[in-house]
Amino acid sequence: MDTKLKNNKQSKVYGIILCIIIIVFISACAIATYPLVKKNVEKQAEQEDANDDLMMQDRFYKAEFIATLYQSNYVLAIKNEQQQIDINLKPSYFLLAEDILRTYGDDYYDEKDRFVESFNSLMEDWYRSFYAGTLEDLPDFQFCIIDNDSGNTLTNSIEHLPLLMQNNKEAQELKGSFPFYIVFNYQEDGSLEISDYKGLDQEHIDAYRLMELNKSEIENGIYSSLWFRYKDKVKSPSNVSIIYASSSEEFYKSDYVSFYMSDPARIFGEAGLVYVFAICIILVFLLAMFLPFKKSWYIGKGISSKIPFEISFIGLTIALAFYSPLREAAWESSNGSFIISPEQIIIPDVILNILDYGINLLLWIGTLSLVFIALLSMRQVFSLGLKRYFKEKTLTGRFLVWSYRGLKQFFKTIGDVDLSETSNKVIIKVLAVNFVILLVLCSIWVFGIFLLIIYTIILFFIIRKYYVDIKNKYRLLLKGTNKIAEGDLEYTIKEELGVFEPLKEELSKIQYGFKNAVEEEVKSQRMKTDLITNVSHDLKTPLTAIITYVNLLKEEGITEEERRSYIDTLDMKSQRLKTLIEDLFEVSKASSNNVTLNLVDVDIIDLIKQLLLELDDKIKESNIEFRFNYPNDKLSLYLDSDKTYRVFENLFINIIKYSMPNTRAYIDITIINNLIQVAVKNVSAAELNFSTDEITDRFVRGDQSRSSEGSGLGLAIAKSFVELQGGKFDIEVDGDLFKVVIQWKYKD
Repeated sequence: MDTKLKNNKQSKVYGIILCIIIIVFISACAIATYPLVKKNVEKQAEQEDANDDLMMQDRFYKAEFIATLYQSNYVLAIKNEQQQIDINLKPSYFLLAEDILRTYGDDYYDEKDRFVESFNSLMEDWYRSFYAGTLEDLPDFQFCIIDNDSGNTLTNSIEHLPLLMQNNKEAQELKGSFPFYIVFNYQEDGSLEISDYKGLDQEHIDAYRLMELNKSEIENGIYSSLWFRYKDKVKSPSNVSIIYASSSEEFYKSDYVSFYMSDPARIFGEAGLVYVFAICIILVFLLAMFLPFKKSWYIGKGISSKIPFEISFIGLTIALAFYSPLREAAWESSNGSFIISPEQIIIPDVILNILDYGINLLLWIGTLSLVFIALLSMRQVFSLGLKRYFKEKTLTGRFLVWSYRGLKQFFKTIGDVDLSETSNKVIIKVLAVNFVILLVLCSIWVFGIFLLIIYTIILFFIIRKYYVDIKNKYRLLLKGTNKIAEGDLEYTIKEELGVFEPLKEELSKIQYGFKNAVEEEVKSQRMKTDLITNVSHDLKTPLTAIITYVNLLKEEGITEEERRSYIDTLDMKSQRLKTLIEDLFEVSKASSNNVTLNLVDVDIIDLIKQLLLELDDKIKESNIEFRFNYPNDKLSLYLDSDKTYRVFENLFINIIKYSMPNTRAYIDITIINNLIQVAVKNVSAAELNFSTDEITDRFVRGDQSRSSEGSGLGLAIAKSFVELQGGKFDIEVDGDLFKVVIQWKYKD
């Protein structure tokens, strides 16, 4: 056993070492691809910078331009209102609802005041950005705002920009001269209509409408918590038309906006590292799926088999997310600056490269090991099956199974409550009354607290009374158990024990069981004594005779006739002793079930006929007439023929020895409810003054004086052999009538 366990541990270690070697090899191969990927990066870098980066810059500039137009509309609307009413009025006066403005300027400073102040500060920042940045940064940027009520116009253009709102020939010529223009029309209710535009795509117009709808750009300058409360209080410009135009093809570009720069690590990944990472994951997947098929290595039967699916999935997700830091490390290592820049410290390049690629190797090994363990745990779905895997290896499944069992047990407990039982009825009534009382007391409010205190005190004394009563009855029960434990099996509890009354009845059953056990023990001890006495007597008798006749043979002067007589007697006594010892061994083996049965089809009728034929001489000498009654059909049973023969031989010899001479013995075979019943009856010569249980004990004879020959084991052996073959052996005594009934199951 120890050697086998040691071999299993060694096989498991070999499997783990092999997994580590394969993962390290895959990681090393991944790092070996860095130079190839870097060469691919160098080939694609110029083309990507020339094409994709420019396109991304263009998209970025236009997105910034749309945001600029959004801010400019609010700045121009406020400026237009200030020129017509009062240049010193705050932007909040024009664009915030009146219910916010009412609180502004009161004696206390609440959150509405902070919102108004923040809003004004934001509009002033937009104003400065518009006049100090937009006009200067955007090439040939022109604007015009027209108040549709007063006709007042505010513009920086020498062109007649309102013509762009028309559709005549002159307007068409003006539109053709501008690579870019856009016309915003704000209605009386603040709704926006973009009537015409040029130089932008529909996606830019949709982006602007979304800004106007959500007012998302305003939020950037105000605390989020305040903005979400008062967002709906911000009004859009109303009843004005705003026109923008530019004669420059690059109208959307501004020096104020940073250029879009390519991500070198991203390019390194797209140039091939992402494919290397994918191939490594696939190889680890194959390793986790197929390596455990080598059962002697015990791969997948350790800690990984105990990891729940959710944990494995999270680990797999984390491992896949490690691609980004791996990509960064790969790019920087291929350029010799992952750990530290060579300019910052004087270290030989060789050592730096070893450190860089060593850390890269550890990152790859850690990532792939995490993937391997996660996949190794998840592969159990194939061996356990989807249903069993969900129940046993997922936290969700375990929780659902636990919940289902808990609910099932709860409903079973509720269902098992027998409402017809008095105790259950009382408990339900008490709980219902208590609920009603508490409900009434709680509804009385303050006065109910006083009543609740009184109710609690009364409830305390009631519960205390029942507790004392149960405690006293428990003491009576404990006293009774102590008496029985001390050996007083006649002690009885006369008092009523209430809830412990069932225990009182069970205690009486225990007393009865103890009495029977004591009686059985006394009987067993008596049987042991009788057994020793009987064995000693039965063995001593032939042995004494043998010793006596051996001594006689030693004497000189005996005749040849006497010598032959002594030898015949010795032979008879030795055979008697041999039979006695063999019977003793047989009954011992039968009692310990240490008997080998050779089961075959046995015709019980033919077997009894054969036995009666063999015992014919003894039967005639005994003057006992045997009557054999049996059905005409053949009765085959699956029995051991030798053991069954021995059963009936012992019974018939018992009849020959102990039956009254000149009487009849009956052997009746019947079939009753698929049972073959063999009844053997005879009239005893001696009085049957023993119990039917004792006669089948070892060394017990019907001849109490033990003057007749026999071991007293015949019936014990017969009963043991019948029961070993699945039968039933019973003895009935009626006056001097001795009857043995044997039953076996019978199938046609």
